[in-house]
Amino acid sequence: MSTPVPASLKKSTTGRLIVTSAAGAALRLLGAVFPATADALALDLFCRPRKSKRTLEPRAPGLIGHRFTVPHGDENIAVWDWGEGPTVLLVHGWNGCAAQMSRFVEPLVRAGYYVAALDLPAHGSSSGRRTNLAEFAEVIALLGRRVGPVHGVIAHSLGAAAAAIALARGLEAKRAVLLAPPSRPQPYVMAFADMLGLSPARTSALLANIDRVAGGLDNIDLRSLGPSQRARALVLHDPADREVPVTEGKAVAEAWPGAAFEALPGRGHTRLLRDVEVVRKAVAFVGEAEVPVTVSA
Repeated sequence: MSTPVPASLKKSTTGRLIVTSAAGAALRLLGAVFPATADALALDLFCRPRKSKRTLEPRAPGLIGHRFTVPHGDENIAVWDWGEGPTVLLVHGWNGCAAQMSRFVEPLVRAGYYVAALDLPAHGSSSGRRTNLAEFAEVIALLGRRVGPVHGVIAHSLGAAAAAIALARGLEAKRAVLLAPPSRPQPYVMAFADMLGLSPARTSALLANIDRVAGGLDNIDLRSLGPSQRARALVLHDPADREVPVTEGKAVAEAWPGAAFEALPGRGHTRLLRDVEVVRKAVAFVGEAEVPVTVSA
């Protein structure tokens, strides 16, 4: 309960999580009478991404992607792939889809890589209505086993956090490019609870439920997982990011042995996925020889 809520999160689309004032009022009323039911509904809301009615598929100029599915429990995960060579995984963030990673496909294929991009559970063309960070990590590892060995991962936002968790849990890769990664879930849980107007007791219950679902919050905290990382990592982050504060990306880089951090002003949180310089830096890092990386602070 002591985790502060950054002001930027209260204003950001990540912080809002498409929660209406009516939902908050209903949960507060229910929490006064049936707290366990209210807690279950709050967790359900927190784990339910916004799924676009319009299905988008990743595309790359002059390349034809092959679509296939990977089963995960009762759900099917949509995946697209291109090219030949060492495998690079592309991973989007919460409320996103594989199409957001399209700009990375063509330069990676041109550089001699096999590229696989997925719609994470309950996102895009993948089935399901609810998901969470721990499940994200499971699915990334599952795809890695299917199309590996994995040479590199380029991942965005919550997908970057999930990729880092998968790597810490045994997914092997030589390179990881993390774009605007959050280091821990607590600030976003607190922002969500603040938007709903949950009481301290119901907020504590939500944190406890997320801890249970995740198998322990430390197990999805990139700061505590950092020392176990073996891939060489590059973190790229806009200092003015309103969705994930830049302090989060810096914390990830500081905890990750040998990781490099580069601030990229003016790219925002999702615009950086379309930025030519971001794409160039990410692809260059994935393909770089095993030598020290020089980047700006």
